[in-house]
Amino acid sequence: MTLVVLIGLSGSGKSFVANILHKEFGFEWIRSDQIRKEMAGLELTKKVKVGFSEGIYAEDWTRKVYERMLEIAEEKLRQGKSVVLDATFLKKWQRQMVLKKFPDAVLIWITASEEEILKRLNSREDISDADVEIYLKQKEIFEPPQEAFILDTTKNSGYIRERLKEILERSHS
Repeated sequence: MTLVVLIGLSGSGKSFVANILHKEFGFEWIRSDQIRKEMAGLELTKKVKVGFSEGIYAEDWTRKVYERMLEIAEEKLRQGKSVVLDATFLKKWQRQMVLKKFPDAVLIWITASEEEILKRLNSREDISDADVEIYLKQKEIFEPPQEAFILDTTKNSGYIRERLKEILERSHS
């Protein structure tokens, strides 16, 4: 059983990578966007427009969402399943929450060129509420992880699959 934590700015390709881990590697996929909207009693497709770090995106909400994600992950891991956590994990304290509970978690920092991220955000049809404005604010507060594998999603999906295999193998050795 493996717990993979995807870290990165909105539009970097976290959900794309989580989907590959889910469909091709058999991971249970836990999405912060989904958990957050369920906790707020909102339809998954409903767009929430609030200022950066406000409303259901305020820090205390994010803490509750991440705590819930970790509870679900713990349940799934106990059932013998591997899990991928799909959230930004922009701050060190957020990643520490995970590592405190799951010291063996595999951290993967998902990256892409800014040009690619902006293109993705402008054409996004997803349950995420993040747009270009949110992305730019995230960039200002992001605390890059010190200890994480790096995966560039600007490259093709064949490369991404191979890199994931390599990361999973290296994390188990």
